[in-house]
Amino acid sequence: MSTGKTNKFPLLLELFTWLLYVALYKYGYYLQVAALPNTDFDNFPHVSLVAYAVAMTFYIIPFYRVIAPALLHRNRYAALFVVTVAYFALVPKLTNWLVSYVFMNVSEGPVRGFYTNQFNLYWLHVHRLFAGWDLKILLTDCVAFLSLAFTRYAFKVEQGKRLLEKEYFRLQVDALKAQLNPHFLFNMLNSIYGMSLSGNKETPSYILRMSDMMRFILYDGRETTVAVDKDLQFIEHYIAMEQKRYPNANIQFDIVNNAGSQPIVPLLFIPFIENSFKYGAHRINNEGRVTGCIRISNEEVNFQLSNDTVPHETSETFYGGVGIENVKKRLAIYYPGAHTLTIEHAGGMYSVSLQIKLKP
Repeated sequence: MSTGKTNKFPLLLELFTWLLYVALYKYGYYLQVAALPNTDFDNFPHVSLVAYAVAMTFYIIPFYRVIAPALLHRNRYAALFVVTVAYFALVPKLTNWLVSYVFMNVSEGPVRGFYTNQFNLYWLHVHRLFAGWDLKILLTDCVAFLSLAFTRYAFKVEQGKRLLEKEYFRLQVDALKAQLNPHFLFNMLNSIYGMSLSGNKETPSYILRMSDMMRFILYDGRETTVAVDKDLQFIEHYIAMEQKRYPNANIQFDIVNNAGSQPIVPLLFIPFIENSFKYGAHRINNEGRVTGCIRISNEEVNFQLSNDTVPHETSETFYGGVGIENVKKRLAIYYPGAHTLTIEHAGGMYSVSLQIKLKP
């Protein structure tokens, strides 16, 4: 799996470790040990010592890039401690001798004498199993690159967590949408069924309208966001169908879109509108009203909806249900801290107020 964007901090930290610690600090250390003349008072005399410092540090690459991360990944902390001690106790002795041998044979002038002394010193170290370490440089190697290994591992773990969170987020949203679609389809079929029972001649055209609406749910509704004008057109179709179903009802719904095709999370408003038509008083008398509006700008969404209710209906009738819970969860996922939802049922009136701050 890939995040699509890799955090470059571990790589930059590794680069700075090699530049600042290896190419500068260790170079200075070997320059001091060599005590070579600097008659011209150069800032970086005997530059070949930089290459020597780098070559003397190559031995640690398999440790901090492969061995330590593998043990950390398996939570083998005791094994990591043992391997670290054994690695730094044995491997540097051999590599220091080999590197000094190479530089001794390819160098000339005063610096060649330093490499020869280093070769002879490390030759003695190789033959002494429990002694002969250059602790001053060995301990700094261990601290610098063990810290780098932990940092690289920590960033890798964090990247893995983000991948899992992203996948969980995607699955959760897909589950919520799958939950909403059958619920909406069930209610729409009931509306079409009601029209057919009344012998409405326009039933076929509304079946075609419903087909367009279902196409929106099945295709556009599967996306994380859709163009706001498409979502509003879907709402217009739904309200037109309900107005046809209840021709004598007092239904007023205004839609103002000043955001054009700006992306928005689809199907957020329709569950509330469904509830108003499903449980509103207009079902049983001509005095029942359904009023609402959606005003959308580039910065925010303002959704207002209210309807008269039947006296015996309870608050749970309006507040609960698959659709409403779905919207609440999707708002929490897509607009955390950027939305305000208020649902009230009092005085024979059901009302919803939803404000969403859109990202610029």
